[in-house]
Amino acid sequence: MYPVLIDISESIKIWSFGTFIVLGFLVAAFFVRARAHKHLGVDKPDSFNLCFALLFLGLAGARLLYAIIKYEEFSSSKMKIFQVWQGGLVWYGGLIVCLVWLAWYLPRHPKLGGWAMADILALGSCLAIFVGRWASFLSGENYGKPTDVAWGVTFPPNEFSQAKPFGVALHPTQLYHSLHGLILFGILLWFLKRKPNSGRAAGLFLILYAIGRSIIEIYRGDDDARGMVIDGYLSTSQALSIPIFFVGVAIYLSRKAREQEYPAP
Repeated sequence: MYPVLIDISESIKIWSFGTFIVLGFLVAAFFVRARAHKHLGVDKPDSFNLCFALLFLGLAGARLLYAIIKYEEFSSSKMKIFQVWQGGLVWYGGLIVCLVWLAWYLPRHPKLGGWAMADILALGSCLAIFVGRWASFLSGENYGKPTDVAWGVTFPPNEFSQAKPFGVALHPTQLYHSLHGLILFGILLWFLKRKPNSGRAAGLFLILYAIGRSIIEIYRGDDDARGMVIDGYLSTSQALSIPIFFVGVAIYLSRKAREQEYPAP
């Protein structure tokens, strides 16, 4: 739609993708910082540092998975892997890296609140999805299949946009993803008001995200960009949703039987 937010000159451009990725991070990070301080007594700098670490790990994981999917493209220009502001991130890559790192890091830093912090990070992730997915919409990434629904979006011709075909109404799957994040945020807030054992909200987030992501993928039309495990049937993200779903189930059920170590956020 608007891949370049501000075009200063031929060599200086402010990209929509990078701008909204940063904006999504800031919204999520400030939310996590405030909520962790209020409910867990975590120092604000500690929460913010944790969020920054997750940002860089998430970007690295998301970019790495994208580079693996698009190996031929990146093998000819290895420095291109650092040009994240132009798009090309696979969210599941970042999620997996962050989950592995948190599983190692949080138990070693109990002052951060352990599983209760994981619940707050899940809420923050919902906000990051809600805001950050506009990066894909404005840059023309993650576009949907042609459609005749009333809310279909037509992307104008643009040399930087990936959405194709131009001039044809497409499912606004980027906005479906954004709405999905907002809905998950509301569900998790409602769930946490019931004061479940810490960690269960994080498990529920993984379960519901995997389900919603798999459904939205059905309407995606960018098969070449996202990668397909089975052409026309199973995308890379749908395949990755399966283990993520079961990890979420395992966390949700295992935390039910444990005593709450920290106050629910």
